[in-house]
Parts: sequence; C-alpha cells; structure tokens
Amino acid sequence: MMKKLSLFLITILFSLTPLMAEIKILSPVAGVWANKQMLVIENSEEGDYFYSLDGSDPESFGFAYDGPVLIDLTEQVKLNVSFVSKNGKKEKASVSYEVIPDDGQRTSYRDFVRTFYKTGVYSYSSGSKFSIPSTLMYSFGLPPDSFLQGTDLSISEKSVLLRNVPCTVYDKEKNIKYRFIVKTFPQNAGIYSKREVPFTVSDWNTITFTDQNLLYKIDSEYWGLPKEARVIDRSVSHMISWQSLDYKEGNPVEFFVLPPKPQIEIKKNDDGSLLYTLNGDDSYTMSVFSKEKNDYMELFPEIGADVFLGDRASGLLDIGVFANSVYQGKIIAQYEIDKKPPAEPVITSSAKSFYSKNRVKIEVQSDSDSDLYVALSQPYIFPESDTVYKSDSSVFKNIKADEFKKVKNSKYTVYWNPRSSGPAYYKISAYTQSGKNKSKVVEYSLIIDQSSYYYDQSANPDEAEGTIEHPFTSFAQCLSELEGVRAVTLRVKGDLNINERSQIDSNFEIINNGDARIIFGPQACINVKSSSLEISDCRIQNQTASEDFKQPLIKLENAVLTIKNSTIALNFSSNGSVIDAFNSIVNISDTIASANAINYLSFITSVKSRLSIKKSQLSSSAETSVIISANEGNLNASENEFMVSGKIGRIAELFKVKAKLTLNKFKGQLQSESLVEPIYTNTPGNLTLSENETYGF
Repeated sequence: MMKKLSLFLITILFSLTPLMAEIKILSPVAGVWANKQMLVIENSEEGDYFYSLDGSDPESFGFAYDGPVLIDLTEQVKLNVSFVSKNGKKEKASVSYEVIPDDGQRTSYRDFVRTFYKTGVYSYSSGSKFSIPSTLMYSFGLPPDSFLQGTDLSISEKSVLLRNVPCTVYDKEKNIKYRFIVKTFPQNAGIYSKREVPFTVSDWNTITFTDQNLLYKIDSEYWGLPKEARVIDRSVSHMISWQSLDYKEGNPVEFFVLPPKPQIEIKKNDDGSLLYTLNGDDSYTMSVFSKEKNDYMELFPEIGADVFLGDRASGLLDIGVFANSVYQGKIIAQYEIDKKPPAEPVITSSAKSFYSKNRVKIEVQSDSDSDLYVALSQPYIFPESDTVYKSDSSVFKNIKADEFKKVKNSKYTVYWNPRSSGPAYYKISAYTQSGKNKSKVVEYSLIIDQSSYYYDQSANPDEAEGTIEHPFTSFAQCLSELEGVRAVTLRVKGDLNINERSQIDSNFEIINNGDARIIFGPQACINVKSSSLEISDCRIQNQTASEDFKQPLIKLENAVLTIKNSTIALNFSSNGSVIDAFNSIVNISDTIASANAINYLSFITSVKSRLSIKKSQLSSSAETSVIISANEGNLNASENEFMVSGKIGRIAELFKVKAKLTLNKFKGQLQSESLVEPIYTNTPGNLTLSENETYGF
C-alpha cells in the first residue's frame, strides 16, 4: 500500500557524540542582513539550550531553545546561547548582527524574497526546483561565503536528508544580503505498511518469539514453545513457521522466510549525490530512523543523499532494513557530499585604481585547504596612448590570460613594471580547487602608464597620484611625481595654477580635459630645456608680473614648444616677453593671443631657432611693441593676423633670419608719425613676402 509520508518522518543521525559539549549555531551569523533571522542550533549532544536576545545571561534571563525559531527583531541584535549537557558540562556562544529590513519590492527578485522574508525559512522537497534569480549571488553554509551566480538548483528526488541549510543571497549592485534557512525534506513516495508477525528480529541474529499461544519451529527443527530468544546464523536463509498451540489436524501453518543478511552498497553519481542499495534478496527495503517518531517509518527499495550545488554535508544514516515489510536490523551508513567550491582567492594590489604610474605589486591569497591556480596575460601595449580606457572597456574582452598553473603555496606574488613603449594593460586570473570543486575565476587588471597623467584642482590632494581616478591637484605636485619620466601627457581639468619658476625636463604635453585654463602667477615661468612642451585647446593667462621680474613666460633652450588651438591673454607690468627661444623650435597654430606691457613687449624672442606660425592671431601692445624678434634661424608664417599697438612697433625684426611670410595681415595702431616697415630684416635676400596685407604702417 502506498501512502504519502509526513514531512517530519525522516531525520539524520548527523555525527557521533562529541567528547566535549560544543554549540554550533547555524543561524544567525555576524553581518548586516535585510531580513529577520532564524535561530537554528545543531544540537548533536543531549542537554538543554537557552538563549537571550539582549546580551543578558541566557540561563538567568533567557528562553529555553527547543527548536528553530524566528528572531523577530531588527537593528542591532546581541544573541547569547548557553548549553548545559546531561552530565553538567556547560558551553557558551554569542553572535552580534544587524537587520536593516528590505523586502525587495522595487527589485526584479521581489517574488523570490517573498518566499522566505516573513518566516526566515524556505521549505524544499527533494526533486523539486529551487530557483535563485540570476541577478543574485548565493552561498550555502557557514562563513566564509563562497558565492555562485543565482540559477535553478535541485536535489536528487531520492534524497532522504532532512536538513537546515543556511543560505545567503547577495545583491552585489545594491550591497544587500539576505540570509535564511532552506529546510530540505524527502519526496513523499515510499511504502508505509508493515507486516505483523509473532516474533521480532533484533541485531539481525536474535529472534524473540512474542506470542506464547503459538508453536514455532525454525527450518526443519521440531515444533516447540520457545521461552528464550534464539540466535541464528544470518549468512544463510531461514524459515520460521508457526501454528496454534491447540494442535488439531488441519490447523493452518504460517511461515516467514528470513533471507540472508544483505550488504549495503553506496554508489556515487557523477553529480556527487549518493545512492544506497542492498545487495541481497529482492524482498528487502530500507527506512531511515525518525527521531521525532522514534521509529522507522516509510520503506524504500533504495534511498539517496544529496545537497545543492554549492553546499556540503556529512554524517551518519541510521538505516533500518526490512524483509517483506518485517524489520531485520539496522545499518549505520556514512555519507559525505561536497559540492561546495572553496573560497575564491583574494587578489590585492599596491595600485590605488585602474590606472597606475609605477611598479605594481600583486598578491593572490587562498585558504590553506585548497589548491591555488593562477594565469597571467602578456602585457598588451596600446597602439594609441591618447585613448582613456575603463576596466570594462570592450577592447579588453579579447585579451586572455595564459594557461592556468598550480601554485606551490597558498600565496602568489608578481610585480608588474612600466613599459617604455607606452601604456600597458595587465591581467591576472585565479581560482582555487578542492577535490573536484572549483571556485569561480576571479580576475584583476590595470593599466600602467607613465605617459598619460591627469590634473584636477578640485580632486582630493591626499589621494593624488596622477591617474584618472586620483588626479594631481597642483602643478608642483605634478612636477615632483614626474621627475625622471621622459614623456608626459597631462590632461588638465579646470585651473592649472603655476605659481613659481618651473623646470620641465620631460617631453611634456598639456591637453584640455575640461575647461582647462593655465594661470601663471606673478613670479611664475616655465623653463624647457632639452625637451618639448606642447599645449593644446587651453586658455593661458597670467597674473601681472612685478616690475622686478625679468623672466620670459616660457623660456626654451634646445627645446620644442608647440601651442595649438589655444587662447592666450597676458599682462606684464613694465617689460615683457612671452616666449624666449635659444636653439629651439616654436610652432604656433590656430591660436588667438594678446599680450600687454607698459614699456616694451616682444611676443617671441629667438636666437638660432626655427619659428612656424600658422592660422593664428597674435597681438602685442606696449610703448615699444614687437611680435617677433629673431636673430639667426628660420621663420615661416602663413594665414595669420599680426597686430602691434603702441608708440612704435613692428611685426617682426629679423637679423640673419631666413623668412617666408605668406597670406598674412600686418596691422599697426601706432602713435609715431614716422612710417616704418612692418617687417625689418638686415638680410633682404633671405626674406620672402607673398600675398600679405598691410594696414597702419
């Protein structure tokens, strides 16, 4: 006869009695949770448990624990638990945790949260589906957590394990965790009926005759009325017969065949689950002892033990064996199922962010009980250093790490060094393995770039390192950090204040990264020696220099200056010079510039230098005003508008300079009544003028 089995008929003998009393709290554990917590104690030793929820002594001011109970508290909770064993041994344990309620109503997984939110328990029947949304991560058991991506989970329909399984689900994006108990039950599909016979079998070999109104015999023995139990050999089959003590001819004789004692066989399936069968007579069935009913209940031809993917369990099963529904004896079978991946390795880096400027130390740490595997990618050198990347940029998806290799110890260290060829991308991947169980692969990557740097005056100066996440906040800080770096691109956001004389020995490029404005203080200037300075898309201005400050704003020596697509507005007190170049190169294009002084102003003063000015507007205003004053070298100017204002002035004064000026406009607003040429040269043969326009000279 087939009947449904009550949910609480099957239980497990988890382990042998420990030598010392020990409290194992499955729930709650320390942490911050979005739901109320269950109190679940795995009580493997007989005794009394007490608990309190306000930090007080449980034995004096607490409650008796007689089974799982919902702790109906939020905010900060201090749980104390005491255990008193039958022989008087005592143990204490405590857990502090916090509950900040969130029922997930505004999330895609709200229906899932609803299944356990109010009770703290999710009931699961073997063979059914337990669906954790893919937007959540999950981990079973006690900390440390080993999270897996949410998915559809199930336990073998043959599993008879009745367990309280702690489950943590994690919304990584919102940084919210829920913790609840998954209570697993066997599927209701066994035989409930048992056969009544006038004898009992204990310990397989002992037969006790229970009805004294019957005659008995075993196998071919004589009929008798045995008063004592009989011990028989169960390695062979036996027949027990009985009939009424009031012997009459034709009395019915009943019998029962005791088959030989079977051997239990344990099969481990590919998915890690276990299947228990009996190698013996087909009449045998099995049942698992119910501690609640204090008896063996439902009968199965085979039984299983299984856990969810990501969980582990071990213990002992008290299996009762029945032949033709008559109890024969018990077999204690051990089970150990491990589907829990080891904790993911932890990767730490000396770098503060995705971009780094210096050598980076990477450490990978795993727990000592699992093997660590590590794979490194080859450094990826970027063909274009001007592009700003993020860690999830699509370009990195095709960059794979090399083959995984097992690390000898539980810790691995590697150093990544800057590349002289430009920005380089590095990646490390790692996972841990325990037996056949592997953790999720974790990855870490960054870019080491000693050419691209960032500046933002509004950023945090204490974290400044020149990366996009932690930009420089002062020019002095920038120069200090970049000492010895040969090529630099500085992406400037907001005001870049230069407050002192600054020496640039690197090939230095300044790019507008958002309303960039370069502001020179009254005593500030830049000296560029044996290197280059390039300024793009910026506004350049100064605070009026004092009369005793005689330095040009930008001084070049064996250097290269490039200014393009910029706006320049400068004021000097008495005399002034914007650019002073010796044996250097000056390139100005698509730039609007004006400079003012009281007595004398030269926008560009050069010796033995090469000047190139294109598609720009340069104006100079002073009592004596000159745009270009050059001695030796070369000048090439085209499609520009030059203007000088003051008492006297010229566009250019050229001494031994080879010059070509084409399609320019020369404008003068001069107070002197004497006419002067806009261009003066002492070597007319070296001057080429073509299609220029002249006004005010």
